[in-house]
Amino acid sequence: MKSKKTTFSILFFLRLERKNNSGAPLMMRVTINGKSAKISLGIRLQPGDWDSKRSRCRLREHIEGKRINIFIENVISKCNRAYTTLQDEYDVVTAQMVVNTLHGKGEGKHQGIIEVFQKQVDELEKLIGKNNSYTHWVKNRTGMNHLRDFLNKKDNVSDIPIGRFTHDHVVGFYNFLRTEKGHAHNSAVKCMSLVKKVTSRAFHSGWIKRDPFIGFSLGCKPVERPYLEQHEIESIMNYKPEKANLELIRDLFIFSCFTGLAYADVKSLKASEIVKTSDGVEWIKTKRTKTKTKANIPLLPIPKSIILKYANLDSLDLEDLIFTVYSNQKVNQYLKTIAKDVGIDKNVTFHIARHTFATTVTLQNGIPIETVSKMLGHTNIKTTQHYAKVLDAKICKDMEILRNTHLRIA
Repeated sequence: MKSKKTTFSILFFLRLERKNNSGAPLMMRVTINGKSAKISLGIRLQPGDWDSKRSRCRLREHIEGKRINIFIENVISKCNRAYTTLQDEYDVVTAQMVVNTLHGKGEGKHQGIIEVFQKQVDELEKLIGKNNSYTHWVKNRTGMNHLRDFLNKKDNVSDIPIGRFTHDHVVGFYNFLRTEKGHAHNSAVKCMSLVKKVTSRAFHSGWIKRDPFIGFSLGCKPVERPYLEQHEIESIMNYKPEKANLELIRDLFIFSCFTGLAYADVKSLKASEIVKTSDGVEWIKTKRTKTKTKANIPLLPIPKSIILKYANLDSLDLEDLIFTVYSNQKVNQYLKTIAKDVGIDKNVTFHIARHTFATTVTLQNGIPIETVSKMLGHTNIKTTQHYAKVLDAKICKDMEILRNTHLRIA
């Protein structure tokens, strides 16, 4: 049985527009087996200057007419080359695939890794507020830009075919992040894990035969999770700033220490998320901005007093925000001032308040780790166990002091 013959044709035409004195755009239609795709060639012509039968500009003796006709011949050559190359790679070639190639959008292993990464970024942007957060989208976009910077430095190009992205590029990108971008190991690894999602997508789609990340560890190194002890919390609570902005930052930080909410969660906290149950207990019932997991936290007296200081819940609409919050960068700058003023010799950031809630406020006071994990909105209890390890280390350190001080007891 004879295989069906493939028909491939190219047609140039003007797309006529009403009342447009600047001419009509020159278009090309590629047709394969009766299905077509169009592309604009970026040229405008007056209808009288176009020969539709010959698909060429009538001004053949004019310099501009010659230039346009030569351009058309070059487009035909590119189109034929694209079609031939795609035939060698795929069993079925469509008109849209040919047009995509002319647009610089590759197919399969001919796609650029930045091109595929951009698709991933675009998909994540559409999912913001659904299955994705704004922060995650920004991280992906930043990772893509870092990768583009690396390719510019290494190969003097803004993109390379994903099939040419090798293990050597992976190692080189890690070193680039550490040296050129000044990333710590864990930050570099997190950025590279975003790139690995791109190469994994390519591998499972059959665009590459081997994942270039094979043999490269993306493991993070253990990091110390700083937190404040009870006396340090009290020193901040007793702090009397002269400026209102410092007072606000102090209050928001203490609010987080007693709720475990991250900066983004405090910033987006709404009146509707303060709930009183039938038994009279007030709760913060929200979803974490980062993971969209539920976080239900009993509202203790200290954070409740802070809410009442800045908001009249009875006068707020359900969607109204409770706090007016500065940028994260500004908040952390103010916190450094507060820490210095009260004599805390630690790198105090807003996120330390969340760590403080997990350790000093809850675990040290006998709250079960499963309960703490639920209040923090962790998706995996292993994340919460890091805080328990911190406490174990502190216990060992305190016991060592006991041994050295009271040898008879030890």
